Amino acid sequence: MIQFRVLGPLELVHNDERAILGGVKQRALLGRLLLESNQVVATSKLVDSLWPDNDPPVTARKILQNSVWSLRSVLTSLRARDSLPTLTTQSPGYMLSVDEDMVDLHVFHRRLELGRKKMTEGLPADAASILRGALDLWRGQVLADLAEAGIVWPESNVIENSRIDAQELYFEAELECGHHREVLGGIEKLAEAEPSRERTRGLLMTALYRSGRQTEALNVYNRTRVELVDNFGLEPGPWLRNLQQRILSHDPALGDFSRDSVTAGDAERVKNPADVGARLAPYPPDEPEPAPDLTEAQETSEVPAVRDVREPASRPDAVPPAQTLSHRREASVMIVRAHVGAGVSSAHPTDVDEMLDGVHTLVRIGVECCGGEVLASVGSATIALFDLDDPKENASRATQLALLLRDSLDMSEENTHGLTIRAMVTTGDMHAFSDAPPEKSQVSANGTLLDQCWEIFPQVPVGMIWVSDRTRLLTSDLVSYPAMAVGHLPYWVAEARMADYPVDTKPFIDREHEIEMLQSTFERAERRGTPHLVTILGDHGTGKSRLLVEFCKLFKEKDQTSPLILRYRVSRSVSIDPHAVVTELRSLYHELESMDQFEATGRSDPESGLQGREPAEVVHAFAAKHPVIIAVDDLHLADESTLAFLEKLGSFSQPGMLLVVACAHKNFHRRFPQWGWAQGNSARILLEPLSVDAVARLFENLIDIIGDCIPESTWRIFHRIFGSPDSVSAKRARLLRALPLVVGTNSFPDERSVS
Repeated sequence: MIQFRVLGPLELVHNDERAILGGVKQRALLGRLLLESNQVVATSKLVDSLWPDNDPPVTARKILQNSVWSLRSVLTSLRARDSLPTLTTQSPGYMLSVDEDMVDLHVFHRRLELGRKKMTEGLPADAASILRGALDLWRGQVLADLAEAGIVWPESNVIENSRIDAQELYFEAELECGHHREVLGGIEKLAEAEPSRERTRGLLMTALYRSGRQTEALNVYNRTRVELVDNFGLEPGPWLRNLQQRILSHDPALGDFSRDSVTAGDAERVKNPADVGARLAPYPPDEPEPAPDLTEAQETSEVPAVRDVREPASRPDAVPPAQTLSHRREASVMIVRAHVGAGVSSAHPTDVDEMLDGVHTLVRIGVECCGGEVLASVGSATIALFDLDDPKENASRATQLALLLRDSLDMSEENTHGLTIRAMVTTGDMHAFSDAPPEKSQVSANGTLLDQCWEIFPQVPVGMIWVSDRTRLLTSDLVSYPAMAVGHLPYWVAEARMADYPVDTKPFIDREHEIEMLQSTFERAERRGTPHLVTILGDHGTGKSRLLVEFCKLFKEKDQTSPLILRYRVSRSVSIDPHAVVTELRSLYHELESMDQFEATGRSDPESGLQGREPAEVVHAFAAKHPVIIAVDDLHLADESTLAFLEKLGSFSQPGMLLVVACAHKNFHRRFPQWGWAQGNSARILLEPLSVDAVARLFENLIDIIGDCIPESTWRIFHRIFGSPDSVSAKRARLLRALPLVVGTNSFPDERSVS
C-alpha cells in the first residue's frame, strides 16, 4: 500500500516502509504537487515554490527537470497492487496523478466533511468518532520538514486552519454527547493557542458551565470581550452574547446532559433531535463580527467604524433574547465597493451619491439574480452572501458576478464618470442566523470569513477581483487565476477566461467579411511562410472578442494539418509571459508529432540549436515547421513588455507560418501610434458598430432567452448609472451589454426600491 503524508513531515510510505525522497528540492517538488494533486501545476509556479524567498538561479528550470526525473524514478520503483501514482508533463507544467485515498490530506478533508454531515443529521457520536479519526492523521505542522528548511507556502496556513475547524467540530460533537469533562482540557489548550476564535471560547464556556463552573464560564466571556475591544475595537458576535445570556439565566436547555446526570424526564426530552440542537446551538463565528452600530466605512481602512464599546457588560438580570434561528455550512461571501473616476471628485456630492446608489442597485439585482442575498451596505461597499446547497455553485456565482459587474461597467461607452468596482470573494464555513420569525427575518452572517474579508479587502486595488484559495479551487474550471494577489497572502487575482465575453448568443451575424479577411490573411502567411500581424480595433461591445473566438473555432478539429492555436486574454494584472508561450507551443507541437516521428522522417526538433535564444526566435522556429496562430484579446490592457514581444513575433525578419491576431479598443493607437508599423505584413481591421438590422435580429434572439417582459423599472437602474439611451437601437445595444447580469434567469428581476 502506498501512502503520501503531508500532515506533518513529508513522507512516502510503501508497505509500511518510508521511501527515500532525496534532497530538499525534490521533497519540495513532491510536496507542491501533492497539495495540488491531479491538477496541472505550471513550471513557473513550481520554480517559485522551490525558491520562495530568493530569486531563482539561472539553472532553476534545469534543477527542476532533474528533480522531476529523480521523483519519477522513485515513483516507478514502487511495486504495489493498487494503481501507481504517475508524474506526467502537461502544458504548462507537470501533473501528479494519484488516488486521493493515498494522500492523507484528502482523507482528512473527506472525513471532516463527513463529520460535518453527521452533525447536521443529529448524530454527534458518529461525528465525534469520524472527526477523531481525521485528527489522528496529523503528525505535526503541515510539511514540517520543508518549513524547517525555509520553504513555506500560503496553502499551509489554509490547511492548518482546517485542522482547527476540525478540532472545534470534534469538541462540539463530544459536548453534544455529554463528554464535557473529558474534553475540557483539550478545549482549554485550543482556546489558549487561538485566543481570537469566538467559537473556541464558546465551547470553553459551555464545557465549564456544564461542569458546574458558571463563574469561570462568565469570566471567559468577560476576558474575550475585553480582548476584542482592546485589540480590534469589536464586540463579541451575537451568538457568543446569546450564550452568555443563557448562562446568566440558567437556561435549562444548556444544562449538564452527561450520562450520569440525565434524569428520566430529561432523557425522554433528549430523545428529540430538536432538543439536542437546542442544548448547544450551532457554533457560528470563528472570529468576531463588527459591533452592531455601524457607521460609514472609513476610506483608509474600509472597515466599518464602531460605537464606543466601553459600556457596562450585560447584567445578570438582563432578559434572555429570543431563540436564534441559525445554521452553519460552507458558503461564499462577496464584498464589492464602487469607485468613481478622479475627474468626478469636483462633482456635486448629490450627483456622486446618485451614481454610487445606482451601482449599489445594480449589484443588488445581480446578487438576487444569482441566488444570493445582500447582507449589508456600508458607504459605497456592499456585502452579499451566497448560501445555496452546493458550495461550488456559491463560489462560481459570486466570482463570475463580480467579474461581470466590473466588466459591464468598464465596457460601457456611456460610463463617462469612470465608475468601476473592486471586489473580494471568499468561501468557507459561515454561520447565518436570524432573531426574528422566518417570515420577517433578515438573514445575517458572521464568522472568520467576514473578518478575513474586512482585513484583506483594503489591499485589493481598484478594478481588481481577489478570491480566497478555497474559492479558486472550486472555480478553477470556470475562471482564470493568473497570479496570486499579494506575496504571502492566500488570495488570487480572478480574470474571466477569453471565451467568457461576450455572451455566446446565436446567430453570429454581420461579421462575415471580417472572418474572411482573417482567414485569407492566415492562408497567405501559411502559403508564403512569413509572419503576419493583424490588429482588430473597435468600441466596447462591437464584437471583437466574439470575432476572435469564431475565427479560432474554424480550426477546432485537431490534426497534423491544423494550425497550433494559442489564446490569451490580457488584463490589468496579467501580461503574456514569453517563456510560457514557448512552453505551451512546445506541448501542442509534440501532441501532433512525437519525437519518434521526427527521427523516422528525418525531421529535427524545432528547438535544436536554439538553447538560450529569445522566446520570439523559438516561436518562429516552431512556425517554420508548422502553422501557428496566436490570438490575444484586450490588447489595450497590455504592458509594454507584452507589446514588444508580440511585435517581435509579427516581425518579417524571420520566416515562419505565423499569424498574430490581437483585439484592442479603438483608442489603442492613440497610446501606441507606432504599433505594427515596423512589421512588413501588418494590417488593421476596424470594426464598425453592428447595423440597426443586425442589432434588431440579435435582440429578438435574446428575447427567447430572457423572457418577453422587461420591466421599465429595470431600465431606470441602468439610466441612473449610464444616462438614458437616445434611441431604440441604443436601448437594445445596452441590453446586450447588461445581459450577463441576468443570464440564467427567465426574466429581468422586478425592481422593488427604485425611487
